[in-house]
Amino acid sequence: MNNKKELKFPKGFLWGASTSAYQIEGGIVCDWSEWEQKNADRLVRKAKTYWSAKQQAMFPEMFNRENYICGQAMDSYNRFDEDLACIKELNSNAYRMGIDWARIEPKEGEFNAEAIKHYRAVLQKLKDNNIKVNLTLWHWTMPLWVYNQGGWMSEKTITDFVRYSETIIRELGDLVDSWITFNEPMMHIGHGYLDGKFPPNKRWSILNIFLVFKNLIKTHKMVYQIIHNKFSQAQVSIAMTTGFPEPAHKWNLIEVLMARAAYYLRNEWFLNRVKNFIDYIGVNYYHHDRIIWYPPFKKNLNKEIDDRGWELYPQGIYYILKGYKKYQKPILILENGTADAEDRIRSRYIKEHLRYIHRAISEGVDVRGYFYWSLTDNFEWAEGYWPKFGLYAVDREHDFKRIARPSAKVYGEICKNGILKIIK
Repeated sequence: MNNKKELKFPKGFLWGASTSAYQIEGGIVCDWSEWEQKNADRLVRKAKTYWSAKQQAMFPEMFNRENYICGQAMDSYNRFDEDLACIKELNSNAYRMGIDWARIEPKEGEFNAEAIKHYRAVLQKLKDNNIKVNLTLWHWTMPLWVYNQGGWMSEKTITDFVRYSETIIRELGDLVDSWITFNEPMMHIGHGYLDGKFPPNKRWSILNIFLVFKNLIKTHKMVYQIIHNKFSQAQVSIAMTTGFPEPAHKWNLIEVLMARAAYYLRNEWFLNRVKNFIDYIGVNYYHHDRIIWYPPFKKNLNKEIDDRGWELYPQGIYYILKGYKKYQKPILILENGTADAEDRIRSRYIKEHLRYIHRAISEGVDVRGYFYWSLTDNFEWAEGYWPKFGLYAVDREHDFKRIARPSAKVYGEICKNGILKIIK
């Protein structure tokens, strides 16, 4: 008896993986590289109390200062051909990549012609291999001169980012298939100005939260118009950091209201203000939160967790997609991944999320692509190198060799045929 079922995805569905420039390229001097040097020792001390005993035993590198210094990252700036080989091995027809503003414009008004030439060569290679490009203009990092003038708190940064964007659009736009202006703007706001986890390390800076929010929205709309003036058929969006908060007890009105508020703030507040200036919705989804009315205000069941302690909750992506149906826009899943150094759950993680994505598609949600995060292991911001999200491991100690994890083969088979095989 055949107990397997095949779920076919739509013709033309995009299958890919995602990366960001700073996290894989190496050799970038920016606000984050400076922040790491100042905060690495503090992050080592924090690791001793923040992470569980099991995590500390599994990843002793979290107590090494160098874990928190990006440095050469995965050396992808010099090894793109190796990354391209991985993309092709996955049978991908799409790739999400970023360009780092600090590399392009290290000094105000001075553009790095060699870097632009490099990115054009990268984009051309992807095009020659029939791989569609989703290009991110800003993935959190900024040139030091921008950071020193106040970053997104400064109105001048709007003008500066528009100038940078115009340069990229003019020099590279003919090789780009879809665009992301900003990656996870609410994460930048939340970690930069609410809990202070990321630069500029401001806590409960309420006025700046609204100021940065306003400036990012204004900038996105301006860049959206510039892209469309140059390429009328362009597909432009933002990448939303989504989550599925739900009340721990559906009979508890306080928890119900808290979950609804959390859902709106995370998934809709920013989106509602740019919804007429996007051509599709970019979705980043990793986990969900079970909301309780007392501190710490969330308590997940954690039946299965990844290396970072994130609960596996693939059905959450289904609820996010169904919630976004009302916007009547196409959707791309631009990030979905798990930290799993031993590759024990990644294959199942991908399959289960794709199963719920397929369910949403079958119910009329216009999902047009899925990008796993990440192609390779990378620098995971304030956690550094110990969380391993990659379909490919990277030997940073020796030759930066890319090493396929078993899950890469599993995902590659799905990409090849556009079919998810599941056991009933």
